[in-house]
Amino acid sequence: MWLTPILPFMNDTEDNISGILHMCTEVKVYGVICFGMGLTLREGNREYFYEQLDRLFFRLKEKYMQTYGNRYIVESSDSDRLMKLFNQKCSEGGMVHNNEHIFQYLHTFEEKNLMKQLSIFDLNIK
Repeated sequence: MWLTPILPFMNDTEDNISGILHMCTEVKVYGVICFGMGLTLREGNREYFYEQLDRLFFRLKEKYMQTYGNRYIVESSDSDRLMKLFNQKCSEGGMVHNNEHIFQYLHTFEEKNLMKQLSIFDLNIK
């Protein structure tokens, strides 16, 4: 499972992270990928994100702009505490939470989407 995005001032709470990870434990998720408590906003995405904040959440755009400006990495002010919680809950739930180990695990699966060029000679036309 990929834990993203964690949106500062919106879902960057202990209850939210704990709840998500509890559900992951319940359904026996193998591992949880997490690159931090926040999100990335590249040029273009940032403008769209801010537009949606303006539309859906009164004055939250201004708070983001004042706090983060044009930063690419937008990290929760509670990032350190939430990452400790993340690591603790994953360990307690028996879930792998080392990104490198999860990506290595994913490479152990055989590829089933092998593409084959269709040929007219493969058709069984009578």
